[in-house]
Amino acid sequence: MPDPFSSWLRLTSIWADTSRTGLRAMETLAASNSVVERRTGMIDTAMRNPLAGDYAEFSRMVPEKVDAFSKSGLAMANEFWSMQTALLTEVQAFWGMALRGRAPTLAEMSSAGWRATNYALSTAERGANLGALGLAPIHQQATANARRLKRKKSP
Repeated sequence: MPDPFSSWLRLTSIWADTSRTGLRAMETLAASNSVVERRTGMIDTAMRNPLAGDYAEFSRMVPEKVDAFSKSGLAMANEFWSMQTALLTEVQAFWGMALRGRAPTLAEMSSAGWRATNYALSTAERGANLGALGLAPIHQQATANARRLKRKKSP
């Protein structure tokens, strides 16, 4: 039988995970703002004096985004397909019980209720984690750029 206290604890944990992802998103936005501001200054300097341009920095801009967003998409796609596999397992269990040619026993119904509750909570947990998985590589790149550019001397 599902334990309502454990279920509530899991729901509270989902809320905390979602809040952490929100904080990471805000950190990413702040770091991105810092990076864009710094690189805009570098571009302005290069436009005024092409010999003073930081072309090593400019050459990083596109490949780092492609890398971070590729990792993000791959992580989210892997989790999505894993969640789809879990759904198909649940559907298979339901139809396995439904196609027995008899009414389910009390034990089977209890087991089905437990499975449904556990699946719902697990799906909510994984859904909350999906944003964190997708944000992680982007957050890592943006904050690393912000730290690196902060240490770099202004032109």
